[in-house]
Amino acid sequence: MTEARTHTVRKVHHIAQPSLKVLTFGGAIATIQQKILFSPYGQQLKETVSVTPWAGEIDALRKQEAEAPNRWAAVMMENSALQISCSLGLLVRDPADKSSASCGQASAAIDFAMAWDRSRFETPPTWADFWDVARHPGRRSLRRDPRTTLEIALLADGVAPDALYRVLDSTEGLERAFRKLSQIRPYIIWWSTPEDASRILKSGKALMGSVPTGEILSLPAPERARFGLFWAQRLQVNYAWGVPNSSAQNNAALALTSWLEQPAQKQAFANAWPSLPSLAEISTFSPEAQHLPAAIPVNDEFWSRHLADISARFERWAEEP
Repeated sequence: MTEARTHTVRKVHHIAQPSLKVLTFGGAIATIQQKILFSPYGQQLKETVSVTPWAGEIDALRKQEAEAPNRWAAVMMENSALQISCSLGLLVRDPADKSSASCGQASAAIDFAMAWDRSRFETPPTWADFWDVARHPGRRSLRRDPRTTLEIALLADGVAPDALYRVLDSTEGLERAFRKLSQIRPYIIWWSTPEDASRILKSGKALMGSVPTGEILSLPAPERARFGLFWAQRLQVNYAWGVPNSSAQNNAALALTSWLEQPAQKQAFANAWPSLPSLAEISTFSPEAQHLPAAIPVNDEFWSRHLADISARFERWAEEP
């Protein structure tokens, strides 16, 4: 949201609302947001910000808007999903902004990496090892979404990080990613939310799996010690806040989202979210992480253009016997 809108909504901060309902992601993400963002905001305005977990799906937002309008003050979504929802008229547009980001700006960057059970590996595995079910038998957990999952398949197949979207943006490259995924189809356990990803690994239902790094790094020390993280080829996913279109006249909702988008709040979450290993972690658990390459950014522009078509194919593939 632009400064013009921010100035507009600041004037209505004095209007009391019984509760502002927010959709965000469960697990460590929601826990940190509640502590760092929503509790301070609620105390400042003398109102409650209540959080409900969801998977960030466009269809879920469309259904909510149809069946329960005016219910949500703000929704956290992947940046690509927010841009698509904006184009579909599901979110409030900033009238002063004509760009594809007119319904919200990236407010959080969260890394996804492979986590594995340390007791089952003598040396840290790579994405190629993730596919080696002969040497490393067991289930693998992946996100039931083409975003991050197809990128991981191509990384496992030897595609260089800087070539991922050039490959994926071709018929042959897309076929290659699905072919690679098909090699481990019987071994996959799917997850839909970061909280699910962490729960599957903690329960031992998967030998290794993709997961937001913060979900592992925020575990209590004894549980954290169980897991290694493959830092070298992690993916960075951008998230943003939007206001459902049915709440366009809810000044308190607009004010909350403008506040969440301010640099101070973005930095507060970034400081609190454990995305990288500490020096103590590196020396104790991950000496290979002393010289970390940058995370591979998930391409929001690519996915905002292709998510609908590729998701339809992905779901058909996932449902095949």
